[in-house]
Amino acid sequence: CLATLIIMLVGDTYTLINYVSFINYLCYGVTIIGLIVLRWKKPKIFRPIKVNLLIPITYLAFWAFLLIFSLYSEPIVCGVGLIIILTGVPVFFLGVYWRNKPKCVNRLIESMTCWGQKLCFVVYPQCARAEDE
Repeated sequence: CLATLIIMLVGDTYTLINYVSFINYLCYGVTIIGLIVLRWKKPKIFRPIKVNLLIPITYLAFWAFLLIFSLYSEPIVCGVGLIIILTGVPVFFLGVYWRNKPKCVNRLIESMTCWGQKLCFVVYPQCARAEDE
């Protein structure tokens, strides 16, 4: 969010839409690759909707073409989009990967989560710390 706010203050909205659209298409392709990998490695898992593998493979072919074309035609926009994605790596390590955090860090993360939920009107019925339960 911080990177997005900085880009909004520095650049125009059209540029921000270009950055985000590259990120979106990159995520869509990675999702489809995950679908194919799961179909190959775990074929017995229950799936409510099952499609022929030709459809996601065809989608990936077009996706790869569009992504490569985007990287070729606008490498700076794509690079900034990748940098925006990489700003989430420290957040992942601080919030998810780091298991034995001090209590003050856990309290800070929980309070930020509750604040964000209230700000976006997505609060669960309970917003209590794990220590209180």
